[in-house]
Amino acid sequence: MTKLMEFLKQSLETSKKMKPLLFLVAAVYIASFLTGYLMVHIQMPFAMELREIILEAATTQQPFTSILEALASGNLAFAIALTFLVNLFFGAFVSTTLPGVIPLVGGVVSLVVTVYRGFAIGVVFYGVLEVPMGYTVLVVGTLILEWGAYVFSAAAGINISLSTIFPSRYQVESRWIAFKEAWKDASRIYVIVITLLALGAIWEMVGIYILMS
Repeated sequence: MTKLMEFLKQSLETSKKMKPLLFLVAAVYIASFLTGYLMVHIQMPFAMELREIILEAATTQQPFTSILEALASGNLAFAIALTFLVNLFFGAFVSTTLPGVIPLVGGVVSLVVTVYRGFAIGVVFYGVLEVPMGYTVLVVGTLILEWGAYVFSAAAGINISLSTIFPSRYQVESRWIAFKEAWKDASRIYVIVITLLALGAIWEMVGIYILMS
């Protein structure tokens, strides 16, 4: 427990250093989310088509089908584990942090992914407040936890991308040293990412399991 608290303390200290990037990513998420929500509200054809595509994919494509099958068969633990791993590897690391290995461009890629993800969530989120309260609480809770994790993972990726362009961010002249330090910071940030995604997977899968019962 002491070791875990130490890791969390280091993560929080690192997140304070990345505060400007965290605010930037969060602002981009919120702006793109509101844009998607508004476009569905006014029934823009593009947004309506995207909404249908996403909702259909959630019930007909992997890994969603495997997760739903696990829940239907009562294998809640597998559904939670699969959701967590998919969100961690693809949702966070591959799409928003790993692009940071490319100087500057990788940071732009992370922001583009953020814009699309926020827009897509806004498109799907429309109408959530009109469904039964249980579903609303489930969706909002999942959104807060997973969205929060992706804010941290994207900020880590952008920070890595900027490290080799602006090594002075780490008070060094060597781009290689700055790059390595940025990855160390990313590993600390990922303690928060992992925690949020684990809680998000539990919240989402347990909620769906209860509502399906």
